[in-house]
Amino acid sequence: MMNALAEKPSLLTRYDNLRRKQREVLTATLDTLGKVDGLPEEQLAQARDALFHTDHPYLCVLVGAFNTGKSSLINALIGAPVLSVGATPTTNRIAILRYGEALQTLSGGDYDTLFYPSPLLQRLSFVDTPGLDSVFRSHAEVTRAFLHRADLVLLVMLATQAMSASSLSDIQKLRAYGKRLIVVVNQIDLIEPSEREAVRAFVIEQGKLTLGESPQVWLTSAKWASEATRSLPRDEDKWQASGFAQLEAYFEQALSDAERVRQKLETPQHIMRNVMSAANAQVAAQQSALAEYRRSAANVRGQIEASIREQEETARAIAAEIDAKFNEAIQRGQAAIRDVFRWSKAFSLAFSGLGEVVGIARFFRRFGAQTHAQNAFAQHKVDEPLAQIPAIADRLAPRLEGRDIRDVEDLVLHTKQELERLPSALQAKVIGTLSAPQSYDRTILKNVREKLQMQLDLARATEFKTIDNAVRNTIVALSVYVLAVLLIGGFLIAVAAATSAELGVWLLALLMVLALIIGGASAMPLRGAFMANAYARRMDAARRAYQDTLSKAVAEQIAYGRQLRQDAVAPFLRMVETQVAQADAIKAELAEREKALTALEAELSALR
Repeated sequence: MMNALAEKPSLLTRYDNLRRKQREVLTATLDTLGKVDGLPEEQLAQARDALFHTDHPYLCVLVGAFNTGKSSLINALIGAPVLSVGATPTTNRIAILRYGEALQTLSGGDYDTLFYPSPLLQRLSFVDTPGLDSVFRSHAEVTRAFLHRADLVLLVMLATQAMSASSLSDIQKLRAYGKRLIVVVNQIDLIEPSEREAVRAFVIEQGKLTLGESPQVWLTSAKWASEATRSLPRDEDKWQASGFAQLEAYFEQALSDAERVRQKLETPQHIMRNVMSAANAQVAAQQSALAEYRRSAANVRGQIEASIREQEETARAIAAEIDAKFNEAIQRGQAAIRDVFRWSKAFSLAFSGLGEVVGIARFFRRFGAQTHAQNAFAQHKVDEPLAQIPAIADRLAPRLEGRDIRDVEDLVLHTKQELERLPSALQAKVIGTLSAPQSYDRTILKNVREKLQMQLDLARATEFKTIDNAVRNTIVALSVYVLAVLLIGGFLIAVAAATSAELGVWLLALLMVLALIIGGASAMPLRGAFMANAYARRMDAARRAYQDTLSKAVAEQIAYGRQLRQDAVAPFLRMVETQVAQADAIKAELAEREKALTALEAELSALR
């Protein structure tokens, strides 16, 4: 037989390669199917069944009563006494005989797996069952699985007890599986040659009455087949007489026919395709259901973001109020500076400057006398808007905190309602508890309050001191200038008197002195405008520094509030995100498996 099989090495080689590739593809597909949540166990069992087909390229299941020689038939086919035989029932468990590098037995569950290095087993696996009554009584589920997977079912009966009532019952039971059934009448060596054809005819007749069609009947002798294989080379005459040549020819045809091989490989493909369709439908249903929960999660996130935007708007409104107070202080300060340096005050300033020069002004300031800048800033109430800024900034903390606490409570209540709408299977996957925090961190804005006050105080003190010093320096310079002009004028008048100059010279000197004094006084408003602009720039820088410090603290507080909201509803959001991500990932994985199956089907179609 194996020589005949070797005549088509190309087909068998390609078949073997495709079978290994198919096993890899179906193994990966089964792994993916195991990730599909809610896929019925029946579907997974079918997928495992498809994988079983790839592991057993051609499966022949032998059934029949005890001691009909099923184990002997298999031993004779593979040429070795691998399975136990005897006068008493020896097979009380289902056994699978597969190819292996050495004789080995693995037991597990309801059946044993035996490995043996027979060339026939490289292309064919056998399933040996106990007596059929025992099979259907004690091994029903396992037997149904194997009969479902079988490519060929051999119903073995004894030649001396052919077509007993139990055999007819067995045929009726096996018919329900829709598999190709061949009746093997064993131990023909125990009956006369003249009786053998009569037995065949009787079995065919009884089978036709039961099945409605004539079954295929083979007459065999496992004893003669075993004796034939013990000879080297094999005794072909005895092999032919044993009826095993017919078995060998059938397997040769089954394993050498391209169409049959392709159908064998296509069977697990079809099974897996059906399961894949069910899995895709299950994932689609999950995605459809999750779409609503995804919208709920998006709604929760939307509520969080809306709250954050409103808090940011509150912060911007407070910042605008603070800006307005800074701008008001700047405008008042500029007006105070310009008021100090009005042209009309030039001469009084010059006189005051003399007091600064000789030290009298400093003496009076020791007793509480105010400078020109102090008087001007007090009259214009420059400090008043700046003093209002801390109270404005302090309104932020309670507003943000109140909104945080209220929103978290509302979010928890809303999310709990959404959670109750989930199927119990999804509810069970929620890890954690939806709850509002037990405490609230108020330290962020509280800690920055002192720094803000220091920045504000520094700006007020530094700016006023800068202006005050600038004013004193300016009026001192004005006084020195006026004094110098007067001295120069006096000198010119003295020269004119000493030289007995005419009246015109006197008048010219006087006019020159007056012009210089008026010119110096006229420069005062320009000086005031310059100082007012410089003051505005410095105060604007102080405003930016204050706002920057405050905005950073507010951003941190708002981020804390965002985290509070997210933590409160995190179990719900995490569950939805995880389930959606898993469903999307499984869908993509199933698509990859579909591609692999399609590619494999193209190779199967090309198998000739």
